Amino acid sequence: MSVLIGAGVVAIMATGYVGRKGWLAFHRAVGITPGTLKYVEPSQLPLPPMLQLTLAESQIKGLPPVVTEQLLRIDGKADVFQQLRTESIEGGQTLALSEEEFVVGKLLQTRLPELINSYQRIARQEALLQQATNRASIDKRTNLSINTVSATNTVSTTSTANNSSNKISENKQQALDLLLQVLSNIENQLDSLLKRHQIDALQDMQVMQRYLKQRE
Repeated sequence: MSVLIGAGVVAIMATGYVGRKGWLAFHRAVGITPGTLKYVEPSQLPLPPMLQLTLAESQIKGLPPVVTEQLLRIDGKADVFQQLRTESIEGGQTLALSEEEFVVGKLLQTRLPELINSYQRIARQEALLQQATNRASIDKRTNLSINTVSATNTVSTTSTANNSSNKISENKQQALDLLLQVLSNIENQLDSLLKRHQIDALQDMQVMQRYLKQRE
């Protein structure tokens, strides 16, 4: 009986060992080293390369996720529109650049990068001012603690620092709101261009249908 039990234990251990070796081999085969995977926040993942927007990595770095998501949508729609134009031209159509297309192109290639630079500049200024405010607040509270004088002054200093911090945050929030408004405006104009292109294609099909019916 003991021999059978021992043989069963050995078989179970052997099966587990072989299974584990197979599991490790499978992960190595697909390029994964067991025990080395780390969770990365979605906001820290690198963005896919831009297709139409001429934005440097330094311009995109540190932007809020809501901004990067909208930038990717705008870039994708701009790329779709460019593909549609290219297909039409290759199909023999002569396409004149409309005023709306010119304005959108100017916004995408010039104004949008300038706007993002302005937002990033405000964000950097806020970070520096926040550091200066915190440093001054800590230094002031340290000096006050040496004197036995007043908890009242400490509260006053803290209140002043908080007010300054709130003011800075309001400036950054205002800049973010303005940036999102402009991005939404650009995206809406792209949507309008894409819709118009679809309408033009549909009208071409309707003209062809009427022509064929007249030939019947």
